[in-house]
Amino acid sequence: MRLSTFIPLLALGSSAAGTDCKPRNPDGYAASDELAAWIGKAVDDFYPFRDTWAAAYDASFAPNLSATFNATKFDFNTLRAAYGSFLPKLQGQYAGTFGHGYYSVVAVPHASDRGGFVYITGWAGGYIDGDADRLYNVSHAAFGVVEQQEDCSIKIAEWRESSNMAPSP
Repeated sequence: MRLSTFIPLLALGSSAAGTDCKPRNPDGYAASDELAAWIGKAVDDFYPFRDTWAAAYDASFAPNLSATFNATKFDFNTLRAAYGSFLPKLQGQYAGTFGHGYYSVVAVPHASDRGGFVYITGWAGGYIDGDADRLYNVSHAAFGVVEQQEDCSIKIAEWRESSNMAPSP
């Protein structure tokens, strides 16, 4: 394949979306902001420390998900089960003080649809047993590939999450 043939393929991205979907914002900066806002809200909603996380997980991740959390590999169902196992610990051990936030969110939109690549760094933590003298705070990072779906929604198809959260003291 000649380079002149290959370059347009790069610009197309890897969309499986139908042709009737709303097009990506033609302003690249605005498209980046829209994708960054989407991933920020999605992570806020599916982060497993609220009772409502599971519905947000189902809405945010593609059924063909390929994921890792540190060195462990997951698919859609096994990552969902792992997140579900985190919920009681995050709600219980931190006595309602657990939270998370972002240092940085970078979104690189596809040229042809509303998907793209996302990079997030942030923090998570809370007070052990609600004790204000026992703050436990950790760093998190994630990389994701967001793909536009046949129904025109966007979902995370690849998710690489890392955390230095270990069993808390």
